[in-house]
Amino acid sequence: MGRPVQHQVLQSSYHWQTPVAITTIGLVVCILVLARSNAHGWLGAAVVLVLLWCGFLAVVWGRTRAVMELDGPELTVRRFRHRHLIDGRQVVAVREYLTGSGPSYRVRLAGEATSYYVPTALMRKGHSSFFEWLLSYAPEAELDKRSRRTLDRLRTRGLIEWDAAEDPGTTVPQPRNASRVDDPRSEG
Repeated sequence: MGRPVQHQVLQSSYHWQTPVAITTIGLVVCILVLARSNAHGWLGAAVVLVLLWCGFLAVVWGRTRAVMELDGPELTVRRFRHRHLIDGRQVVAVREYLTGSGPSYRVRLAGEATSYYVPTALMRKGHSSFFEWLLSYAPEAELDKRSRRTLDRLRTRGLIEWDAAEDPGTTVPQPRNASRVDDPRSEG
């Protein structure tokens, strides 16, 4: 079992300012070009552009609402509207799925048919914090193939502390820059 996870609220890694600024500038330029052309139906086209821009802003707003908060065995997550409190001792399965921002996870709890979205891709240190929490409070949870691969990568990169004696089924290769004793290049 891993070490207990201290209380931490993860910060969003989603940078919304650049896409919003670029699309807003593009919208203004397009509307100005349409207005100057004074073509038949330009006002309708401008309204459609504004509606598309509003839809884009709604998606961006939804991504910025993501929350991931760890407090001991409890994980609080929010994707769009509702916050969910997940008890790590009740986690039975974890499934990775790809989003536009990277891999995130669905967590299933014992006795529940519902799975909960964990927005790791939208958080700084989201993956390493999630897997440290998972290994601390749900080490027996079933991980799908992609989740196990991500966990192995995090261990290989040294982003998760682990003891090989506790988890003998996983092997982590030596880092590339590590020198071996029998390597003649490492001798002075």
